[in-house]
Amino acid sequence: MNVGLMRFVDAFVGLPACLVCSAGVGIKRLFIKPSDKLGTKLLLIKLSELGANIMLGDMVRTLRATYTRENTWFMAFDESEAILRQMDFVPPENLLLVSTKGLAGFLGSLLRALWRVRRAGVDTSIDLEFFSRASTLIALFSGARRRVGIHPYYGEGSYRGTLATHGVKFNPHLHISQMFGIMAAASAQPYGVLQRIDYIPPPVAPIKERFTPTDAERASVKALFETCGWQPNERIVLLNANTSDRELIPLRRWGEERYAEVARQLLAQCPDIRILLTGAPKETAGIEALEKLVNSPRCKSVAGKTNLRELFTLYTLSEVMVTNDSGPAHFAALTDMAVIVLFGPETPQLWRPLGRRVRVIYRGLGCSPCFSVYNGRRSGCRNNLCMDINPEVVTAAVKDVLAESKGI
Repeated sequence: MNVGLMRFVDAFVGLPACLVCSAGVGIKRLFIKPSDKLGTKLLLIKLSELGANIMLGDMVRTLRATYTRENTWFMAFDESEAILRQMDFVPPENLLLVSTKGLAGFLGSLLRALWRVRRAGVDTSIDLEFFSRASTLIALFSGARRRVGIHPYYGEGSYRGTLATHGVKFNPHLHISQMFGIMAAASAQPYGVLQRIDYIPPPVAPIKERFTPTDAERASVKALFETCGWQPNERIVLLNANTSDRELIPLRRWGEERYAEVARQLLAQCPDIRILLTGAPKETAGIEALEKLVNSPRCKSVAGKTNLRELFTLYTLSEVMVTNDSGPAHFAALTDMAVIVLFGPETPQLWRPLGRRVRVIYRGLGCSPCFSVYNGRRSGCRNNLCMDINPEVVTAAVKDVLAESKGI
């Protein structure tokens, strides 16, 4: 299912469905007040946003005080499977994957997932999608009697009905990881007290989760280095051009020609580096075209040549990565590799990756950010000046990181 179709279904099917279901829930509440008793079986719903999954660790640890690992289920689109297995928030058998391969596959897998959670007797759900109507309907049909989710109290964001028993107000001034913490705190509140919540989010901090490769994974990635002509005295610099964003979220793309210019500048000024171009399997053709654009034996594409754990291993063996605001910027937070992240239509105030060595380059134009959870990442902009970042600025940032790693 493409993004446009999913938005269409969410708007023109989800909206009336939320309206009708809210009427039914409202009538039920006239006779049966939701229980204040804490649950014991939890469903987490985070359908999309691969990178956001990296930020859920603190929230999950908070919830462990009430919900054991064995009594927690996680529902997500199937594209999130690899990262969720790596994060290990729930037992593998409690991972509920919803297919995105066509409407029939989506509906069939969703119904099977709902059957499983209802059979398990899930009594609490936390909808981590901020304004998706599909996810709030999933929470309702899961059978959970306590349902935590974002609620637009005064019209901020999409209409989702009144299906959540614990409606949380989205705070656009907090980092997304802090919002996840607020939702965990809300799950323990009595019915009817929100939107207020007597909870102070802790300061934003690097994630605690770390990735440790096996000896076999390190050997596999070093063998990949050798096929790219790597020499033991060379340091690895990664460029993640994220070419798939041209279809998904084109406004946050930084053009391939700019990545090529950064690569050429770095290769000319830093003789001890080798540049590897990363990307998903579907980006292989675009990344290979970028390799040809750079036209240097010290710059090679590794797009589609690693699985997820090998990609993370690649991060542990590299000095620095340049990427736009995307999943890999957050994945790298699991390692000690430095990351330079280019922001434009979204704000680092909310979405800054939680790694230990993160540098953000953000122009901060008056029109930026134009994306928010309220508008579903829609914008009337057709010329992303916010991403008009000079390649020389990026090159200088990379050189600073390389100098620091040498102890200069």
